[in-house]
Amino acid sequence: MPQWQRNLYAIWAAQFLAMVGLTLIVPFLPFYLRTLGVATTEDVERWSGFLFAAPFLVQTLAAPLWGVLGDRYGRKMMVLRAMLGIGLTNMLSAAVGSPGQLVALRAVQGGVSGFVAAGNALVTATLPPDRMGAALGLLQTSLTGGGIIGPLAGGALADLVGYRAVFVITGAMCWIAAAVVARGAREEIPAARARRGGPGVLANLAYFVRSPALRTTGLLLCTSQIAVMSVEPIFAVYVSTLGVASERAATVAGVLFSVTGLTSMLGAPVWGRMVDRSGERRVLTLTLWGSAVAYAAQAGATSPSQLFVFRAALGFFQGGLLSPLYASVARTCPSDRLGGIMGLTSSSIMLGSVIGPLLGGLLSAEIGIRWIFGIAGVVMGISALGTRRLAPAIETAQAAPAAERR
Repeated sequence: MPQWQRNLYAIWAAQFLAMVGLTLIVPFLPFYLRTLGVATTEDVERWSGFLFAAPFLVQTLAAPLWGVLGDRYGRKMMVLRAMLGIGLTNMLSAAVGSPGQLVALRAVQGGVSGFVAAGNALVTATLPPDRMGAALGLLQTSLTGGGIIGPLAGGALADLVGYRAVFVITGAMCWIAAAVVARGAREEIPAARARRGGPGVLANLAYFVRSPALRTTGLLLCTSQIAVMSVEPIFAVYVSTLGVASERAATVAGVLFSVTGLTSMLGAPVWGRMVDRSGERRVLTLTLWGSAVAYAAQAGATSPSQLFVFRAALGFFQGGLLSPLYASVARTCPSDRLGGIMGLTSSSIMLGSVIGPLLGGLLSAEIGIRWIFGIAGVVMGISALGTRRLAPAIETAQAAPAAERR
């Protein structure tokens, strides 16, 4: 088996384990806040926005630096650092005594994380060009697959063993994921790159800003993530407004989170292969418009069964969002910048992940939860209109002389 396949499978397994662990806590975070003294529904919604936004805000700032260090000293090392650090912060989250302490730990978690960008850089550095879309689509299934099992098991575990115990389980799974990477992935850092160090954060940022393809990719990553994350913090609360008994709310929310992950996992390889055949723009246009309609439909749901159908449709379309965007980065970025540029694209996602929860948490308290789903649909539709600039920008970048691209 060639090394690129070994790296792909090792990172897939590690990301799957880590995502299962990290999404165990998603269905019950708003309910965990109530055990920490947050009483009213409005306050739960606001604190939920802070909880989801805090790690992404810090990661927005940290990701480019970790990307540069990965280019210089090894992307495998960055994956290990992130998974070990996330495991520790989740272990500590089991012992917090106030919502402020939990937000602080979530912020620290954002500062030490970044395994997705590092893993993508490690894998794509050695991928054959004609396997790019398919391989990235497969890699995405590790995240969406974890999104199936994690919320489903997390809701049930929370009802069975308690919220704090689930944080301990999450930390342990992240450490197991680190062991998988240490054992299965390999990376050779060219001696010339190690000696000269490679481009720094500011040089990568200037390269990113000058490239129309990377600018467009970063903007689409940010706006689509705003839509996704505006809903996530208040979704469990929304489920509880649909006539679900309080003692079953965490379990039902977990099921509804998981169906989105299941259909996303099924859709990601399909969309990934279509990227290799039809190009990034066509896939993005279809998946963004499909996501827009699915979000708008959720705003009108009157029962968990209706929400189940709309969440399933949403997951299928969301499965095709990331692989074409990451493929466009890999196709237009020189190898000695790949980790740093992936870090900047990660910052684009994290910026959307900061804006989205704050927007969703604060607006839902003012105008009602249902409106947030409509807003998410509008943002996805606007993003779909922006894809028309992507294909020409990629073609221009690929046609540029190698020296100019560097």
